This record gives sequence, C-alpha cells and structure tokens, in this order.
Amino acid sequence: MKLRKLLLTLLILMLSTGVLFACSAEDSESEDAETNETEEQESNDDGEEKEEDSE
Repeated sequence: MKLRKLLLTLLILMLSTGVLFACSAEDSESEDAETNETEEQESNDDGEEKEEDSE
C-alpha cells in the first residue's frame, strides 16, 4: 500500500511539473517574438527606409 501511494505521488509530481514547464514555455516564445519585432522596428526607424516608406 505504501508503494502504491509513493508511485501515485511521483506520477502526479511528474505530470504537474510537465504542465507547469509547458505553460511557461508558451509565454516565453510569445514574449521573444514581440521583442524581436520591436527590435526590427527600432532598427528600421534608425534611418533604414522601407520601400513602402519611400513612396
């Protein structure tokens, strides 16, 4: 009975940890994408003209 409780506890711990890491990984990717877009916009504002802007 103790072995069964121990295995169940370990299984729940592993599943919970996996869910937490999976959820936090999604947030990081979206923040990285926003950061990259912002950096690209700033570099374009520093003097590099887009073809659309030169019209």
